[in-house]
Amino acid sequence: MNHFAKILKPLMMTVFFVVANCIYAQSYHSSSKKAIKHFEKSRQEFLNENYESAMSSVNKALRCDDKFTDAYLLKAELYLELKEDSLAIESYENVFKIDSMSFPKSSIALAKLYSKGFQFDKAIDLLNWYLALDNQRETLRKLAERQLSVISFQKSLVENPVDYNPENIGDVNTQADEYVNQYYVNEDKIIFTKRYKSDLEDNPYLEENVFVTMKYDSLWSLPELLFDNLNDIGAANISADGDEIYFSASGWENGLGSCDIYYVRFKNGRWSEPINLKSVNTSGWESQPCVSRDGKELYFVRRNKKTGTSDIYVSKRDAEGKWQNADCLGFNVNTEGNEMAPFIHYDGRTLYFSSDTRLGMGGYDLFMSQRDDNGEWKESVNLGYPLNTYGDEINLVVLNDASKAYMSALRKEGNGGYDIYEFDLDEKFRPQYVEIERPSVEEYYADALEKHNSVVLKNIYFDFDSADLREDSEGGINAVYDFLRLNPDKNILLEGHTDDVGSEDYNLVLSKKRAESVKSALINKGISADRIKTKGCGSSQPLSTNNFDDELKTLNRRVSMSLID
Repeated sequence: MNHFAKILKPLMMTVFFVVANCIYAQSYHSSSKKAIKHFEKSRQEFLNENYESAMSSVNKALRCDDKFTDAYLLKAELYLELKEDSLAIESYENVFKIDSMSFPKSSIALAKLYSKGFQFDKAIDLLNWYLALDNQRETLRKLAERQLSVISFQKSLVENPVDYNPENIGDVNTQADEYVNQYYVNEDKIIFTKRYKSDLEDNPYLEENVFVTMKYDSLWSLPELLFDNLNDIGAANISADGDEIYFSASGWENGLGSCDIYYVRFKNGRWSEPINLKSVNTSGWESQPCVSRDGKELYFVRRNKKTGTSDIYVSKRDAEGKWQNADCLGFNVNTEGNEMAPFIHYDGRTLYFSSDTRLGMGGYDLFMSQRDDNGEWKESVNLGYPLNTYGDEINLVVLNDASKAYMSALRKEGNGGYDIYEFDLDEKFRPQYVEIERPSVEEYYADALEKHNSVVLKNIYFDFDSADLREDSEGGINAVYDFLRLNPDKNILLEGHTDDVGSEDYNLVLSKKRAESVKSALINKGISADRIKTKGCGSSQPLSTNNFDDELKTLNRRVSMSLID
């Protein structure tokens, strides 16, 4: 499944017409037969995507005629393909220095390159020059006018930057793509979709699955699959009560279209099999579900079969709990281009999403729309620069506190691909603060153990190479004691863990002792020894990477708990 790759298209191809001029012109701005011969060879190599050979030939053409504007134009296109923007600008500028009227429409491509390098005034002057010319094709004139609006808007964003200090969340991010789907407040965990190379040598396609990482104090655990028994799924979202999980999957036997939305429900002590949301799905493509906090609205993305573009829709739940046919959000949110990754905040009236068509810095930008008292969505607002850049900013989730946010973006300083970043949202783009009463640790244990195999005990600490509970573990022991006291029918298995320092035999003994330390503390408080089993796992199940960072190693010095008969 490849949700995002199919959607991520360039905002506009400002240079396509320039290539056409180079390639299909019947006459050239040169009288040198040798120059033309080399140029035509370069043109053919360009079409065959042999860029190195094309560059060699076009340079030979320019050595034969250094005023050959067609050759400079083709050279600019070659540099664009090679992602050498500064050299492309130099070649375009040579065209205008030699004869500005030989290819005036190339000013649109050059203006875009200027804006990409934050030379907004030069870009605006160049576009105004082009728009003042007579006898220019109307389609190109409209494109230049649109480009002028975009660049003027970009200039205003850069001149009025927003407060934005992102931090890469670390080892959760890899060289693959990580797309944040949700921050589940009740359990302090991030749900995210990952696209990565298959482990199977004969599979050339990227796999996609949903992962979970837990936050312990300020550190993130190694990601684990959200579902052990489901593969090739994406864009998951957990309901506020934790009893439903929505996600998308493509190519399933019971699917209605190329990609459908499914959900699983926790009932009678177990998770259901995936259920196709048939009232929402069509024979087309639906994905990226996000359910509102009250569970009454489901936002998602649907792709238009005719245009291939995507819009944001919402389905509402009736009194019987059934999802109704979906409505497309209005033009204050959707455009003729692509909108994706909807996130409805806990306040129920603030929607965040990405768009590749609204005025912005380029590529996909992040936007916000708020619902008025009549239930209508207001005109969407760009979240500003430098949060939005010339690249793609895709997913955004904002916590209930209205300030902390997470997004996925492609950054040069990242780990590779799309990474997840944490930051404080600028005040002018914050939703309403929503108070959420978090479950007590005992309540967390009860709910998590019912739905998951095991949990890491909170606030239980060990020093390096020690099985003695630290003094600051008293609160953690009390929470486990309260859980067992309130659930007298529950028996538990305590599993001790270590970091990777030392031999595995030594760590197995040490980890067993850590589990025994917790057991002894619980027995001392009055819990029957018969209700507690212990086990040592050594360093075989790390919660975080065992690198040279001792803070990360601390996460691996832990005890986990699971239920047993």
